[in-house]
Amino acid sequence: MKRYINTISAFQFYQLVKYATLILIGIVFTKTVLTQSAIGEYEIFVFIAGAVSFFWLNGLLKALLPLSSQAEQSNIFSAFVVIQFFSLFAAFLLFLLQPLFSDFLLNNKDIPEIKFLFLFLIFGVPAYLVEYFYLIKKQNNALIIYALVSFLVQFVLVVLPPILGYGIKIALIGLVTASVIRYIWLWILLISNSEIHFSFAFVKEHLKLGGPLVAATFLSGSAQFVDGFIVTSKFNDETFAIFRYGARELPLAMLLANALSNAMLSDFAIKENLQQNLAKLKSSVSKLMHFLFPVTAVLLLISHWAFPVIFNSQFAESATIFNIYLLLVISRLLMPQTLLNGLKLTTPIMYAAFFELIINVVLSLFLVQFMGIAGIAIATFVAYLFEKIYLVLFVKAKLNIAISEYIPVNIYTLYSVVIIVLFIFVEIILK
Repeated sequence: MKRYINTISAFQFYQLVKYATLILIGIVFTKTVLTQSAIGEYEIFVFIAGAVSFFWLNGLLKALLPLSSQAEQSNIFSAFVVIQFFSLFAAFLLFLLQPLFSDFLLNNKDIPEIKFLFLFLIFGVPAYLVEYFYLIKKQNNALIIYALVSFLVQFVLVVLPPILGYGIKIALIGLVTASVIRYIWLWILLISNSEIHFSFAFVKEHLKLGGPLVAATFLSGSAQFVDGFIVTSKFNDETFAIFRYGARELPLAMLLANALSNAMLSDFAIKENLQQNLAKLKSSVSKLMHFLFPVTAVLLLISHWAFPVIFNSQFAESATIFNIYLLLVISRLLMPQTLLNGLKLTTPIMYAAFFELIINVVLSLFLVQFMGIAGIAIATFVAYLFEKIYLVLFVKAKLNIAISEYIPVNIYTLYSVVIIVLFIFVEIILK
């Protein structure tokens, strides 16, 4: 195991366990007494929590990694103070904006269990620092153990109530409880490792570097949440559940690619090792391609059969959404943002994300009229691919780094063409 466990593989494992837990919870829900509407409420709860926190959380976490690699101290507590402040502000802002969410974004429906949602934001969001603590400290084995234990606890606390016949409210209490446990564990780590020291200088630098990343993440990530709000504003809870169960893309592609990208940010922060790190990234991406593209092909072929079996017949339509999201593997494996983030060139990422958001929203509103929720998914694929192509061209123009230096272009192109052809075959001929 020592041969395969490193900072990249440990963080990838954590992300896989995290996502697998979400998928398993969804599967168990469809086998219990919960109605499709109740499952939709759970999805809306998680969806709104993400909508008001994803951009600043991910932006600040990405900024933390290269800063920590260059500092004598990890400054995790200083980062915690910043993230805790933002989580409190997000909960307060959500409290003020309840009418906006209910009247315009949720089709005149109340936010499900909003008091629990406040607690989830205040405790659950800062708790994400636990995995980054292990990543920064390079405690790979501890990260793997934490992933298994924490998500096992979450799984049991969330699915046990519906299995015993209780409603979705008790399941949400279980979700909040799991987040509070993680929050307590974060404090234990900070205290036991003597991390309780605050630096105004670090906070200033953190916010300066993280600002463009927060903006970029907001613009880029907003597209998926705008998509979700388009669905909630035009359709009912049942349709939203169908969309959410399908709109998950290939977990391995998203999680492994993101984990690889995040884990290498600290490496690219050391400019003297640029060529070495480009070669390392290219090798890692090549390995991912030979695994992820074949898996994507298999999932494309079996999805329409598998969804009614894994979930139930009410979620059969989710398979088409899932297949469209599988195409995102093509853009996920283009990683110019890794170079730019590591080199602290975050402004072009913000511009690319802005263009992506505009394309996604406009195309979604257009295609939903003719193709329903499938049109929203297609718009997401087009917008994501445009963003990566824009950044690839920027890296070449400004840094003089060709895509071939960090991506195996020939095999990537071949795999991409095969996946697109297979998608057309499945959705038009085989379906």
